[in-house]
Order: sequence, then C-alpha cells, then structure tokens
Amino acid sequence: MARKRRKKRKLEFSKLILVFETVLVAYVSHRVLGFVGRAIELDYTGSLPYLTTFISAVWAAYGTSVSFYQSKSGKENIKKIEIAPPVSYTDTDFGYENDDRDC
Repeated sequence: MARKRRKKRKLEFSKLILVFETVLVAYVSHRVLGFVGRAIELDYTGSLPYLTTFISAVWAAYGTSVSFYQSKSGKENIKKIEIAPPVSYTDTDFGYENDDRDC
C-alpha cells in the first residue's frame, strides 16, 4: 500500500524572523528583569534608566515587526480569498430543515 507523501511546507522567511525576534525579546526581557530583581535584593536605591530604555526599544521594535507582519499576512489572505472558489451554504448543511416554523 503506497502512502502519499505530504509536501513539506517551507517556513516563510517573515515567519522565521518573527519567531526569532519573539525568542530574542523574551530572552532580553528575562535577563533585564533578572538584573532588576538582583538590584532589589541588594537594596540598590539608584535608578536604572539604561535598562528601561533598552527594554523599551526592544519591545518597540518587536511591536513594529508584528504590526508589519500582520499587515503583510492580511494582504496575502485577501489574495487567497479572491482566487478561492465560492462557497455556498444551505440550511441543510448545518442540519436544519426549512419547515417554515418560527423558532
């Protein structure tokens, strides 16, 4: 019995970038929060403006990437919907019989 081989879907480059950036943002956030936690444990009373600036910049870049990725995928999906065959649904597709009763 021969099995059909599924065509292996190649991961899109934009998805790969987004996954990599998600991992990077999570790692950076974890390290910064760990450093801040250590500063609290050692009763550090100074300010940490460089850390807040760094983490803000990382999250801003991530937000921009996600926004552009969603815009790109939305445009791609519109193209896919336009070329897809039309779908028609009837009441019998959902298990309903049309017997002219209200409710």
